[in-house]
Amino acid sequence: MSKINRELGALAREYRIKAGMTQLELANKLGYESMQFVSLFERGISKIPLKVIGKLIIILGIPEKKITKSLVDVFTTEINEQITEGKRSIS
Repeated sequence: MSKINRELGALAREYRIKAGMTQLELANKLGYESMQFVSLFERGISKIPLKVIGKLIIILGIPEKKITKSLVDVFTTEINEQITEGKRSIS
């Protein structure tokens, strides 16, 4: 489970609940017959495809800036951790 999957999944879950929508209702709006897809990405087990993120922004009213900030923050942290790890491996 990557940190980005957990972050985006938690954000989607938060806004789905605020919208008073079940996982099945959201899955149907996204074009899926089963709630399993939503359950997996909300728990951070599955990656949310970028196309689906666009749909979530509209369906759940998630501010686009909130999602992009979350993505940038996680990627920045992961990049910095990998750079630091690379530096340590030379010492």
